[in-house]
Amino acid sequence: MTPIFLKGEEMKARRRAAIELLMCYPDTVVAEMLGIRLSTLRQWMQDETFSAALREREKEQAAGFKRLARQAALNAASTLCQITGESAKSDGKILLDILKASGAFEADEVDPGDALAEIIKRASGGDGDDL
Repeated sequence: MTPIFLKGEEMKARRRAAIELLMCYPDTVVAEMLGIRLSTLRQWMQDETFSAALREREKEQAAGFKRLARQAALNAASTLCQITGESAKSDGKILLDILKASGAFEADEVDPGDALAEIIKRASGGDGDDL
């Protein structure tokens, strides 16, 4: 027979695992992976401590995605600089505009999708004077 305190620790571990799994999978899949009922997982999600931990993990994941997006934009700009450096004329303003549109200079981008839309707009010849 398992001591009661170990069952509590196992439950905490399952809840932590649920939070991590919810970052990648829908709740139905997470419940199945953990071997619990979907109603149990949804009860956990209603619990203030669990939902606060889940929100915090979502913020961490979003911040990580933003860092990756900014780094990708900087890498792309570096590649563009190398390509344009090989051509006869380099347009630094276009490269700077692309970096600005990517949000690489901003501390907290509201919607990373907006930066991508702006880059696509500029690449397709849209007006770039609004930055």
